[in-house]
Amino acid sequence: MNAKTMLFGVMIALITAVCAAAMTVAGMHFLRADTASGESPLSGLFSSTEPRTVEFVEIKNVVITLKGNDSNERYLLLEVNLATSDPQKTQSAKDMIPAIRGATVSLLSDMDYHDVREMSIGTLHSKLKAAYVEKFASLNIPVPFDDVIISKMVFQ
Repeated sequence: MNAKTMLFGVMIALITAVCAAAMTVAGMHFLRADTASGESPLSGLFSSTEPRTVEFVEIKNVVITLKGNDSNERYLLLEVNLATSDPQKTQSAKDMIPAIRGATVSLLSDMDYHDVREMSIGTLHSKLKAAYVEKFASLNIPVPFDDVIISKMVFQ
């Protein structure tokens, strides 16, 4: 080995060591960097998310008189469940069952039997949810549930 080859080998080793040290320091700063939430930028990649619990508030036997096209009265038996993600919201939804029942009856009792019968579940879901949001807005109370689930619908 001559001096030139040896010097070249030492230079390669020195450059490699400096690059490795620089990358280590930069990586440590990146991993320790605090974001606005106080977490590392990579913490979302390695943290596990806890399963979210869902609770339901059941509102049974809402009977609504619908307008018929003849002199006969028609009825709708409706059962809904309100989905919440927080025990406090669950209790608030239970406390507001009379307002929810009232909003349901107010919405549907003015409708014609055939119109309600032909309505899709998705459309009825949207109308109920909008009526509940409107009712809670008129009471100046935040809506205590996340979703409305229609569990039973019986026409007579």
